[in-house]
Amino acid sequence: MAQTEAVIGLVGKDFTMIVTDSNQASSIVIRRHDYDKILPLDKHKLLGMGGDPADMVQFGEMIQKNLKLYELRNGFPLSTHAAANYLRGEVAHGLRAGGMVNLDFLLGGYDKATGPSLYFLDYLAALHKVNKVAHGYPAMFVTPVLDREWHADMTEAEALEMIEHCFKAIRARFLVHMPSFTIKIVDANGVRVLRAPGQ
Repeated sequence: MAQTEAVIGLVGKDFTMIVTDSNQASSIVIRRHDYDKILPLDKHKLLGMGGDPADMVQFGEMIQKNLKLYELRNGFPLSTHAAANYLRGEVAHGLRAGGMVNLDFLLGGYDKATGPSLYFLDYLAALHKVNKVAHGYPAMFVTPVLDREWHADMTEAEALEMIEHCFKAIRARFLVHMPSFTIKIVDANGVRVLRAPGQ
């Protein structure tokens, strides 16, 4: 579960943006300030995660490799909607089979037919298609900013300005120090890194 972590996502006019803090923590100890919690699943999908760092690596890479296997077997990749439902199925199976993953997810992607999309998935396998959302305790401070400033035709510049307002709210009000954030975007041209971990 993404408790003391920030995982933020939004859909703009022609892109999906996912943002996470760059802290890697265990209990009360922060080990790193340059940890990348956003995994590119393929050329047009991003998976933002919050929770246990070991689950992020093991489960995230398992999802990534299975999506690639599907593409190799069938000759085309899963849509973002299909990938979100596959991810939900794996989380739900883990809940019932005793292999629960302690993670919350944001899956963002861009499809030629449907454009940008964003899916919210929590550790209990509750899946929702959304336009703007945040996981973790910082969501309490970020959600009002997203509600106030987000609109459907947001440009990339407007989205970055709104995300900076989210960072300001987190730094002013949240008790955990978050010195750096990672920002990645996916659009028709593929995945781009706008701010690398630790910057």
